[in-house]
Amino acid sequence: MVALLLTALLTGSPNVAAIAPREDSIRVLFIYGSYPANGYKKTERKWFGGIHGGHVALEIAPDSVLSFRSAKHPCHVFPQKRHNSIWEIKTVHGMWESFPPHNYNENDLNRAVITIPVTAEQKKKIDSMANVYLKKTPYDYAVAGMRCASASYDIMAKAGLFKEYGSSTWWKIIMPRDLRTILLKKARSADGKDWRVTLYTGSKRRVWENDH
Repeated sequence: MVALLLTALLTGSPNVAAIAPREDSIRVLFIYGSYPANGYKKTERKWFGGIHGGHVALEIAPDSVLSFRSAKHPCHVFPQKRHNSIWEIKTVHGMWESFPPHNYNENDLNRAVITIPVTAEQKKKIDSMANVYLKKTPYDYAVAGMRCASASYDIMAKAGLFKEYGSSTWWKIIMPRDLRTILLKKARSADGKDWRVTLYTGSKRRVWENDH
């Protein structure tokens, strides 16, 4: 599929974040929510969340994707003290195969890849959180709680990339689309002029959510 590369060209007065030394970047990887299109309901699988679902994770090093999910199904409806959740490291290919039957050709997926420059200090904070969370998850995965989008936002916010919402994060960033909307808006602003956004069109065998 053809990738559409969007680069913010807006200019503006430099700010502290813009002129700080940038020594690294992270990539935010999105799979759009979807459901089987008419005529393909017997061959295409339903996904968790359907058109409002999808998945998002953070590539924090080359081919090293930090991803948050429920440890086993079904996930909790409300957060529990005994966590049914896990942070894990996947390859980029493994990220694109998140949904059953876990053998999708990535070119069949409606995807977004947003590359965000980070400072050395921000990258150090992200790596530190990843090391801690991979050993012990700080919260439960729940329908009415932290999920992939809110968890990914929380890491970036704690690293200083966005405003922190604390215990309100889960309902401010509910779905991957919520996070994607924030990132795309920033990418198209003067503050995001160094960001890169690449969008990939998915297979017509599925109906995909959009960003409009």
